Amino acid sequence: MLGQSRIANNLNQLAIHANSGSLAVDETTIEKLEESYARVSALRDQLVAALGLPEERAR
Repeated sequence: MLGQSRIANNLNQLAIHANSGSLAVDETTIEKLEESYARVSALRDQLVAALGLPEERAR
């Protein structure tokens, strides 16, 4: 399911706009970015746990 999501593409598009200076950043954008970061972080933690990797090695 993770591979079928558009997370990587969406993050890439955000990076392109941020690097070109065309990303409008307001409170709503910041809130959505923080929410997305939390979700990706949680997914990462679940993957690390499922793979049985030690936390310090995974980062």
